[in-house]
Amino acid sequence: MSVVISGALTDGAGIPMSGYHIILKSRVNTPEVVMHTVADVMTGNDGEYCFHARTGKYGVYLKPGWHNEYNVGDIAVYEDSKPGTLNDFLIAPDEGDLKPDVVKRFEEMVVQAQQSAGAAAGNAQQTAQDVAAAATARDDAQRFAENARQDATVTAEDRKATAEDVTSTGANAAAAGQSAQDAAGYARAAEQAKNDIDAAL
Repeated sequence: MSVVISGALTDGAGIPMSGYHIILKSRVNTPEVVMHTVADVMTGNDGEYCFHARTGKYGVYLKPGWHNEYNVGDIAVYEDSKPGTLNDFLIAPDEGDLKPDVVKRFEEMVVQAQQSAGAAAGNAQQTAQDVAAAATARDDAQRFAENARQDATVTAEDRKATAEDVTSTGANAAAAGQSAQDAAGYARAAEQAKNDIDAAL
């Protein structure tokens, strides 16, 4: 399939560029065109040109008469391309021109997705750490409460034992006092008995 490219080649002042060779050098292999093949079309007296370009990608060169050719850009001809001038095809954006922006946006989306995933993972990890810390604090509080209860029980038992010791000590002291009194009475009775015996003799 081919697309008609036609128009008039003029310079910046609008002067027709007659006798110029428009050279198309194939950049890629296609079903219709082989890479590196060359098509050459010459402009008329008024700079006019018309040719059928096969689908493919081409480097466009101009060659004035016997002078050296020079590159003026690249064109891409697709099956659905519309007929137009050479300038239309030269200034039309190619898929290669669009690809960097698309790739850039895609890479930015990938980076954003990675950052979002990293933030979500960090939040999940922080939440797990907070839950673990809360569970540890709860266990510590329960352990401290149990220790306090045990300490209170031991203190109460110690106080009870101390009170019992005091009571026992008081009772022992009273018994000791009574024993001392009894011993003194026994001593006096023995002394009196001795005196009675001496008097009888």
